[in-house]
Amino acid sequence: MKRKFFAVVIALFAVLTLMCVSVSADENVDLDVTVRDFNADEVLFEGGIVSGEGLVSETLGADKKPVYNLELWREMFGESVTQDDLYAFFNDVPGKNMTTTKTLTLRPCAEEGYEGYFEIDSSIDENGNELDGYFPIDNELFGNPYMYDGETWDDGHNFHFSVEIHTKFKYVQNGAFLFSGDDDVWVFFNNKLVIDLGGVHGEQYAEVYLDEIASELGIKVGDIVDFDMFYMERHTTGSNMRIRTNFDFLNLQASEWAQAELAQANKLGLIPDSLKGVDLTQPITRAEFAAVSVKAFEALTTLKSSPADNNPFTDTNDAEVLKAYNLGITTGTSATTFEPDALLNREQAATMLTRVYKKYWISGWEMSKDAEFADEFNALFTMPEPFADDDKISDWAKPSVYFMAANGIINGIGDGLFAPKATTDAEAAIGYAQATREQALAIATRMVKNLRG
Repeated sequence: MKRKFFAVVIALFAVLTLMCVSVSADENVDLDVTVRDFNADEVLFEGGIVSGEGLVSETLGADKKPVYNLELWREMFGESVTQDDLYAFFNDVPGKNMTTTKTLTLRPCAEEGYEGYFEIDSSIDENGNELDGYFPIDNELFGNPYMYDGETWDDGHNFHFSVEIHTKFKYVQNGAFLFSGDDDVWVFFNNKLVIDLGGVHGEQYAEVYLDEIASELGIKVGDIVDFDMFYMERHTTGSNMRIRTNFDFLNLQASEWAQAELAQANKLGLIPDSLKGVDLTQPITRAEFAAVSVKAFEALTTLKSSPADNNPFTDTNDAEVLKAYNLGITTGTSATTFEPDALLNREQAATMLTRVYKKYWISGWEMSKDAEFADEFNALFTMPEPFADDDKISDWAKPSVYFMAANGIINGIGDGLFAPKATTDAEAAIGYAQATREQALAIATRMVKNLRG
């Protein structure tokens, strides 16, 4: 099955080495990666130069790590190789490796015919200057020098490391992933091996086209696909990594249920910079939700927002907060404070997003004149059945809560409950009714999709 999944083509070298020009940093694709450093053991690191397919299983393990063919490893690298040695490649093992996290940045490629593609090319930087390879941990962790044949060597770089990437992407038609590099490279889509360039070797090349393998992966256009990549540098003197792809990566730390809506949020431009690369399962702050609300307003209206000229708050100068304040969709907790780090609850989230919709849909609406537009607003929806905990919903929040519920934007939590806010110390202690970042993005996505005229 592997031969259907990938093709190694030397001709691809000409494509991958073409330089892509730099564009503004906010258009880059940043992938979180884990890098582990190793010492030369003259077996797996600074050992033999040998490569081939089959060193890992065609299916990713339940722990999202490669499953190794120990017999083949021993055949290639010697009988001393153990499963524990291989396990350490992509797992933390004190004394065996050291670990850090890095960012792998793919920049837009402006070459004609590759619109929508992103690339990392370890031979050049973003300004077109020549580089001598991919070395993410030079002078870090174990450092550059290593022992070999009883002598200490320093080739100017840290050559003994592994790189582990776990993310997701949205399957778009004509999706392609082009790669060249050394040494071991294993790439999995939805836990299935699609690139197998194992062993210690010079630069090798592979290309994967989603439309050709979609049926074997059981995916269709629009699906969210797991992407797991494992890369090794095990020998001097070269370290190359070149990737060119048009995948719509979703480098989001979020729950499984949220992935599809977060993909839509990403496409709609609803994810502010403050929520990129962070744990989206955590509660959302007032400042973060203000940023989401601004993005929702801009997506509804296609207008750009500007911060207020005069900042009334003494505890924040966040531009997104001042945009939300200028739009009239948020206020401070007092005349001079905003409390940007305070956590948001569900009824507050419903109210702020409803203000976004009112600002968009009701001509002349302003927060200070909200009461004047009550009849016009109430005519926009049919009041649903009251929630079982209706008495716990603040009076000022009820119109917004039921508007959101009527339009399928913010639902209850089950058993007829809405869970608007914590009403006891015990509830507050466990984070009851707090809105999470992924929930906030999901409801913003639903509002833009369901209510855009």
